[in-house]
Formats: sequence, C-alpha cells, structure tokens
Amino acid sequence: MDINAAHLHLMVNHVPILATFFSMAILAWGMVVHQQAIKKVALVGFILAGLTAVIAVQSGERAEDIVESVPGVSEEVIHDHEEAAETAQWLTIILGVSAIVGLFMMSKQTRYSKHIIWFLLIYSLAVGSMLAYTAYLGGKIMHPELTNDGLPSQGVEGENNED
Repeated sequence: MDINAAHLHLMVNHVPILATFFSMAILAWGMVVHQQAIKKVALVGFILAGLTAVIAVQSGERAEDIVESVPGVSEEVIHDHEEAAETAQWLTIILGVSAIVGLFMMSKQTRYSKHIIWFLLIYSLAVGSMLAYTAYLGGKIMHPELTNDGLPSQGVEGENNED
C-alpha cells in the first residue's frame, strides 16, 4: 500500500475535529455529574486535538502539492481551506495548552479550576465551529456537490426547479 501526503492528510484531518467535539461533550457531562476524572479525560482529548491539528496542517501543506495538479481543483478553494486551517490550528493549539493549564490547576485544586473548566467548555465550542468550517472548505476541494456550481439546481426528490 502506497500512502502519500494526501492520504495521510485525509486520515489525520478528522482527528482534531472529532477530538474537540467528543471532548466537549465529555467535559459537559463531567460538569453535570461533578466528576473530576471525567473532566480530566476531556482535557486530555483537547490536548490530543491540539497535537493532531498541527499534524493535519503539516500534512495538508504536502497534500496541496499533489491535489493542485488534479484537473478541476480550484486553487482559490485550496487557498481558502488553507487559510481557515491555519486559524483553526492556532485556536486548537490554544485549546490544548489551556487544557494543560486546566489539568495543572485541577491537580493543585486551585480556586480558579472551575473557571478554566467553564472557559474550556465555551472556547471549545468556538474552536469546534472553526474546525467544522475548515472541514467544510476542505470538502469543497474534491466534492463538487458542496459548491453552488457543482451540480444542477434541483428540488426535493430530484425535481428540476425551472419555471
């Protein structure tokens, strides 16, 4: 099996998205049931998201060289995805670093532990939204059904919307 940069990018790029959303749900659950161990699992997930975001962007840089030579692939769409990915990467890194701080604060049982947990929950929603937007833009690179000009305009059940 021959794996190139584009394959690696497709395998890795979903991890930060899923790690962020699953960790967000786990953190919310940990807050509801007041279980520190569950909250810590969520924070480790945010750290994983931050690490894998870096890998996703790095593999995306190499995948760009492969994909931009494919007929029908728009350099503008690739550029938009790349710009969003860089922003998402930094937001996710900040999430991971904040989670490390949160784990430290929880282990020391500081009085601000509860504050950072709330911050992480709210901030992870923003990060998850940016990651989802980045994924949407990435899907437009090779999925014409995500663009307005990719498929003919059709209504429900494939009916044509012409008047």
